[in-house]
Amino acid sequence: MALYFFEVADPEFSIRDFDGTECTDGNAALEEALRTLCEVAADQPEKYNGRPLRIDVLDDSQRNVFSCEIQLTTTVHALNRLRSAA
Repeated sequence: MALYFFEVADPEFSIRDFDGTECTDGNAALEEALRTLCEVAADQPEKYNGRPLRIDVLDDSQRNVFSCEIQLTTTVHALNRLRSAA
């Protein structure tokens, strides 16, 4: 098992991971990073509508292994038609 550090950031804040998480390999660390991004964005979806949320994954030597980013996008297509039909 290897130790990975997951540092989450958006344009207003960042969270530094001092403890790390043990993962079997880089693929498991990637899955954890993606799961974490989805969970953070799900807590405040309106905050990440049109704004990026990023996670940097570092190894036990504090080298950046990879980064992931998510940004929610909303496109309204039928709202005006729904209002006029009501």
